[in-house]
Amino acid sequence: MSKQYAIVGNWGFAPADKGISVFAYEPATGDLDLIETIRPDIAAGQLCIDQERQIAYVVNECGERRNEIGGGGYVMAFRIDPETGKLTLMNERDSLLPEPSYLCLDKSKEYIMTCHCADPWHVTKVVEHEDGSFSNEVLFDDAGLVLFRINEDGSLGEVCDVAKTPQGYGNGTDYQVNVDPVTNHIQLVRVISRQHAVIASPSSELFVVCDKGMDRLYTFKLDREKGKLTQKDMFQAELACFPRYGAFHPTLPVFYANNENSATLNTFHYDEETGKLERMSHIPVVFRDYGLVDGKPVGAQDILVHPSGKTLYVTLCGINEIVVLSLDENGLPTLVDSVPSGGNLPRGICLSPDGRFLLSGNMVSGDITTFEVLEDGRLRSTGKIFKAVSPSAIKFFTV
Repeated sequence: MSKQYAIVGNWGFAPADKGISVFAYEPATGDLDLIETIRPDIAAGQLCIDQERQIAYVVNECGERRNEIGGGGYVMAFRIDPETGKLTLMNERDSLLPEPSYLCLDKSKEYIMTCHCADPWHVTKVVEHEDGSFSNEVLFDDAGLVLFRINEDGSLGEVCDVAKTPQGYGNGTDYQVNVDPVTNHIQLVRVISRQHAVIASPSSELFVVCDKGMDRLYTFKLDREKGKLTQKDMFQAELACFPRYGAFHPTLPVFYANNENSATLNTFHYDEETGKLERMSHIPVVFRDYGLVDGKPVGAQDILVHPSGKTLYVTLCGINEIVVLSLDENGLPTLVDSVPSGGNLPRGICLSPDGRFLLSGNMVSGDITTFEVLEDGRLRSTGKIFKAVSPSAIKFFTV
């Protein structure tokens, strides 16, 4: 008999809304039973699992090193006990930059990369020129894709490369001040780069970075012999749409990206060799225009493609729904259904290993709801609600 565990990263607004939770998962019913919640000091917004080496890699999405002002966040490696599901810290590394927001394990398992959301805070420095005159300079956090080597035992090695993405610095007519629809933080649109996700293609030969600060998507290639990243292409999306997360089609050269400040979905054809992105469609993922909800636009949160390649799921904040889109033979999406998430702010979704259930981590209400995946890919609520902390990311580990 196999054992299955759901490992949940918690990310929230209050100091108590943190940590990593482990649940025992019952495949027959989709039920969850809490085993432990550890490290309440960690803002574990995202994680990824090495099933073979039984390791969970987790970001600590913070902007300041312990006992310091500034300094950036952390990436952490935890050993998973296959008998109990409990986690033990192996080691951690400084991520070098503020708010590491996503992790991507390379297929070689010799590298792992994390991107950084940063924050739109700034400092003003006085500059004295050679002629004795003075001016000032406004500086922002860097946003970078940081590449780590992985040691033979699966622990985190040293940083071997950093790919920084360019900033705007407010020197253009389309720059604006906006409000982040999730955190209510000030968002300086097209001023500072904010890398929110990095996703590997099915072959792991291409990596896409979603930059919600500059409204861009970047593609990168990894030179595994040299341990170096190379940028290949850049797509400029609509103003203030905030590209958030992305997902690849399992068999077609198609990539999907949702938008945090807009209930829309972009579909791209990609060339794995050149890294070129060509947009195929740009569609709404709502059946009607909701306008502003509590003063904020309805926006996308998580995104997931079913392994069959026939269905795509997107979660929406503001209206707390999970939308279902069918995918045709070319990978183009059509909106077909929506269901209430059963909780407040469905930030992370995950399919069970057998594909029978979809789990929704509802961050603000602090619970996980479950849905049966029907034959046509649509969802039917089980009516079950499992108490959690502030679930943001859910990943399965199977023994």
